[in-house]
Amino acid sequence: MLMMANKLPEDLVIQILVWLPVVSLLRFKSVCKSWYALITNQNFITQHLLHNKNSNTQLLLKTCDKTTEDYVVSTISYETLQVSRTHALPPECLGIDKISIFVTGSCNGLVCLHDYRSVIWNPATKETKVVPKSNLPRIVPAGYLTRIDGMSFGFDVKTNDYKIISFVSIYDPWCESYDPYNRGVIHQKEVYSLRADSWRKVDGPPCFLSTCHIGSGTYINGMTSWLAYENDCKLFVLSFDMSNEVFLKTPLPDTYREGGEELFVLNELIVITIPMTIDEQYFELIYDIWVLLEIGVKDSWTKLFTIGPFIEINDIGWPGPLGFWKNDIMLIVKSDGQLALYDPSSKQLTNLQIHGDIMCFQLVTYMETLVSVKGGNEFEEQNNC
Repeated sequence: MLMMANKLPEDLVIQILVWLPVVSLLRFKSVCKSWYALITNQNFITQHLLHNKNSNTQLLLKTCDKTTEDYVVSTISYETLQVSRTHALPPECLGIDKISIFVTGSCNGLVCLHDYRSVIWNPATKETKVVPKSNLPRIVPAGYLTRIDGMSFGFDVKTNDYKIISFVSIYDPWCESYDPYNRGVIHQKEVYSLRADSWRKVDGPPCFLSTCHIGSGTYINGMTSWLAYENDCKLFVLSFDMSNEVFLKTPLPDTYREGGEELFVLNELIVITIPMTIDEQYFELIYDIWVLLEIGVKDSWTKLFTIGPFIEINDIGWPGPLGFWKNDIMLIVKSDGQLALYDPSSKQLTNLQIHGDIMCFQLVTYMETLVSVKGGNEFEEQNNC
């Protein structure tokens, strides 16, 4: 191998190596010094990323083992939906107590996790970066506390930088509950730059995110989006442009009925699932699926199809949408914690051999890359994540 490495022209070596998976390239770093220098070079990392971008798509599933109660992340083949690898979470995410851990985003092989702090992680290379806590000044009245209402992770194509957008609210803990309608709540939006390794404030509307967990946002083409509402409680899609650092609002379709809506990504477009009760006596429910063709334009919502009906099982809930697969097929979590496929054309539900805690499932698209978490990836050119 060493003799071959010394004889082949570097251009040919590069053409061969960009076809290889990350696990092989990590081993080949020890072939010789020149290969180590090549494989760790930022230009090569970029070439490998761009070469494999359309053929290396996988799914990353986070759940909690019912027996051990440990959080795990599994890599799932996009073609076969077979689990190819299960990763233990990096030690940086594991505190003294088992705290809820959320995946706040995945981009170019980097995954952002959040529990009591944020960690950027490359599961393929096992590199981790603990994100420093924000030290930005916050106007906190006496006795008030702060909390993070939402967070997302993405890529800024203009500056070749990875960013985290965080929604912080400041509230009175002596209220009977955290009241999202309280006009006294103070809002602050903060952006973390991996390249600068620091936080700064950004301007944004004083709205609340309608989320059941911190990782409820979607990310596609440099834009991250959540369901949000203002004091009138009317839902809309709130989107944040990672490059221009501006927010856009898109009203929902007029037919939506508030309660249980969720955002997903399908074919690089935002999709919303809207649950509709069709028979309260027998607890039957359907989901209307709408796609947003242009962010910021209400009239661009188009209804794709309806899935169901589903019947509530043992008073513990209906199957819940988790994401999309090929040809509009949905990945659904059944009420017993089993992952299944729902084909809207045939209306068939097919069980997969994947189980977990129904409250802990999160699914994001993922690709294995050599991209470093150190923030020094100054790509000459970059496609959208």
